[in-house]
Amino acid sequence: MTGQSRSLTVYGIIVSLLTLVPFSASAQSPQFLGTYRDWNVYKFTDGDQTICYIASEPKDQEGNYTRRDRPALLVTRRPGNPVVDEVSVQPGYSYLDGTEVDVQIDRNREFKLFTRGEHAWTKSEQADKDLIGAMRRGSDMTVRGTSIKNTYSLDTYSLMGFTAAYNAMADACVGEQS
Repeated sequence: MTGQSRSLTVYGIIVSLLTLVPFSASAQSPQFLGTYRDWNVYKFTDGDQTICYIASEPKDQEGNYTRRDRPALLVTRRPGNPVVDEVSVQPGYSYLDGTEVDVQIDRNREFKLFTRGEHAWTKSEQADKDLIGAMRRGSDMTVRGTSIKNTYSLDTYSLMGFTAAYNAMADACVGEQS
């Protein structure tokens, strides 16, 4: 990926993340911490809280849609006791109300995510833990969703570098959680 396309990717992911996290007026712009194969690591501070996340874009995009924004897959580490790691999908369109997103790791582990607007999440903290565990052991992940126009997308994400990026995210937030 070229420096310019990576900058555009980073910008798109940052804009998308801003819709996920409630910010105060003191929130800083995310700080890029590094790339681990197909995953990027970021960190930002909102008041006295540090939030870290990793993000990736699909390596392959299929579907019967005509147009969509850039999709992304994120794992966000939220402060707290205990800290919470949350998986989210941003498909680049609004999901059809009442639909679920089908996720497969290496075509043999399946997960369902619930949708709201332009985002999808697992249904519980345990489901996040299970999905992250599968992502750490997997090599690719497919995400299939349905848009409000009743079109579908099937995105394939590489999980190469996921574990290293996940560990870097955890290291970046060590000692800074409330």
